Amino acid sequence: MARRGHHSLEQIKNMVLVAAEDLVIEGGLPQLRVRNIAVKIGYTVGSIYMVFDNMNDLILHIKGRTLDTITEQMQQVKCSNPERCLEELAGVYIRYACQNLNRWSMVFEHRLPDDAEIPEWYQKKVDNLYGQFDTHFALIAPELSPAQRRQTALAFLGGIHGICVFMLTTQLGGLNDNDLEESVVLLVRRFIHDGWMNAMGGITPLTKTPQASRLLRSVRTV
Repeated sequence: MARRGHHSLEQIKNMVLVAAEDLVIEGGLPQLRVRNIAVKIGYTVGSIYMVFDNMNDLILHIKGRTLDTITEQMQQVKCSNPERCLEELAGVYIRYACQNLNRWSMVFEHRLPDDAEIPEWYQKKVDNLYGQFDTHFALIAPELSPAQRRQTALAFLGGIHGICVFMLTTQLGGLNDNDLEESVVLLVRRFIHDGWMNAMGGITPLTKTPQASRLLRSVRTV
């Protein structure tokens, strides 16, 4: 075992994150166990809990790094036509999902306990991801309020994500990468051109039932 004096707490924290990400890449969320991380970095389990409060805290940090990576890749999209930009942003998302299936999947597989508070730093990363779409909806429909744009971005990303989940996790045969990309492009174009603006006027807030609260929480925690 490595001794704590060999590394600062910040270095240990980074070592834990890198090792945890490697475990997720290798075997998905089920492989992410604190003892596996400890073995990988050569430290005790107790050392891991010196830099993270608990496993939920660690997993949120891994998820946050994944969200940052997707957002950074989306920020590389440069085009003058907002509709075309939305197609390209969707392409970035599906390519990341295809090329990093386990990292992408674990973001949505993990759920915080119902009584756990979502950290502000993590919510900001979620908002940054939605914001990549929000910017272009603002150009297409400047009359939308910020709340309406966010709702639109959430629905838009939800549709793209749903296609990814279906295509990448289904056991149906005969599906390939072209089916995934073409389905997403079709969704983007139909979303924009088939009256989504008219639909916005008829949307009412979800009733605050326990079921609705759980749904909203799952969206906020991605």
